Amino acid sequence: MLINPTRQPETLNHVSSLSVALCAAIVLLPLFAGCASTRCAPGKNQVSSDLQSRVHSGLGPLQCNSDALIPDDVSLQDGVTADEAVAVALWNNSAFNATLARLGMARGDLVQAGLLTNPQFNLLLPGGTKQLEWTMYLPVESLLLRETRLDMSEREVCRVAQELVQNGLNLVRDVRVAHAGLVFAVDRAALANEAVDVRKHVADLTEKRLNAGDISELEATTARIEFLRAKADAAGFRHAVAQADAVLRQLMSVGTLSDSLIPVADPDGFQTEHDLQALIAEATSSRPDLQAATFAADAARRRAELSRWQWLRLDMVADANAGGAGNSNFGPGFRFDIPIFNKNQGGVQTADWTVYQATQNYNAVRDQVIADVQTAYSQVLQAEENLAILQADVIPSIQEALNLANKAYLDGGAPYFLVLQTTSQFLDSRTRELEVTADLRRAKANLDRGVGRKLQSNLTETIPFIPASTEAMDAAQTQLVSQTSAAQQATSTDSEPGILLISKDGSSLFSGATNRV
Repeated sequence: MLINPTRQPETLNHVSSLSVALCAAIVLLPLFAGCASTRCAPGKNQVSSDLQSRVHSGLGPLQCNSDALIPDDVSLQDGVTADEAVAVALWNNSAFNATLARLGMARGDLVQAGLLTNPQFNLLLPGGTKQLEWTMYLPVESLLLRETRLDMSEREVCRVAQELVQNGLNLVRDVRVAHAGLVFAVDRAALANEAVDVRKHVADLTEKRLNAGDISELEATTARIEFLRAKADAAGFRHAVAQADAVLRQLMSVGTLSDSLIPVADPDGFQTEHDLQALIAEATSSRPDLQAATFAADAARRRAELSRWQWLRLDMVADANAGGAGNSNFGPGFRFDIPIFNKNQGGVQTADWTVYQATQNYNAVRDQVIADVQTAYSQVLQAEENLAILQADVIPSIQEALNLANKAYLDGGAPYFLVLQTTSQFLDSRTRELEVTADLRRAKANLDRGVGRKLQSNLTETIPFIPASTEAMDAAQTQLVSQTSAAQQATSTDSEPGILLISKDGSSLFSGATNRV
């Protein structure tokens, strides 16, 4: 048996070459990846802070059970104001809290966009005269396109965050409208009970005059019928209260609580002191859904840029063989696609039309924002004017006429139909006052939602989620790296990061809160 004295050194050289190639791949990956990237990644805490600045109420802790959580500054036993109902709803509304999962998914996509494609290693075993061969492929295109993918994913995270803030504003509007409906139902039921007392008083007067022989049996019967109708209406309005209570409890997700909600109406300081054009300008600059449309259009443009390079495949190659009949060798190389047939033409066309769609969607949302503010503002002014006329002129006049009619009827100087007419006018005017007041509260809730904040608030500035520039990112990155140890100690386990520091190779992350930058 012949022994090749050079086989052992060749094998050792081959193993040495393989080790060198692996080390080179590990070193080259972060070098080609470039510097670390700091990305805007708003989380639940940032959504909560934005809502807090807009409506004075934020999100509650995440939970998976169905038990209602009540904020510490809210007590449902002494009555529920509109602000308290909003605070409880933002903590507990299941439909709204379910949408928060979209933000976590988008943050996961951002993390995935920063990861690099794994290298490939092919190993062909020797046999007979065949040599041992191995080839390593290091994807380069994933390094070249990484920043574009991160830019696109970053804007998607910001878009989802703004949509969640808008969902919160929609929920706040719905809760305020439902609270106004419950207040109206309770007041309407109270007015119905008052109408029963008034009708009963008139019926008693007719009985006395009938017994005295001053009126006919027909007038007395009419008064008794009106009294019975008022009692029937009062019973129906009590059920209306229960129905309005169920609507508000469903939005607040407190259906498991046994006690009924006792609504507390807001003060009647309804005078609007805002300029319409100023409100429109504020809405078009800060409405979350409009900002989300901006991020969506920007992400579509990044996606269109990426689509023009989707065909690209460029690999750095390290190839070697050893043993067998031939000599051992090791050398570098490249592997790439030649874009003769497929340049992702269909994907480019689809991406370009996506940009067009996102741009038109932004225009549609902008027009809708303007229309929302104009419509709600007009409704507020209309309700304020109607309420002012009712309270200042109509109701006092009818009240005076009712007192005079009752006195004249009691003295026998007025017919019963005059008392019936003035009583009906008085009750109708009181009912109209309650309806206009409820309409005003609903209109103000729609105006708050249209502008994007609570207008009674002193906080007129909101901070949107806007990705920082490259220079700002670099400065933030340097500061974050220097403060990593202190920041990790200061961050509690329950806090959620607002900044993702993606490492050079994309395989690890540093998370930090936005208030540390």
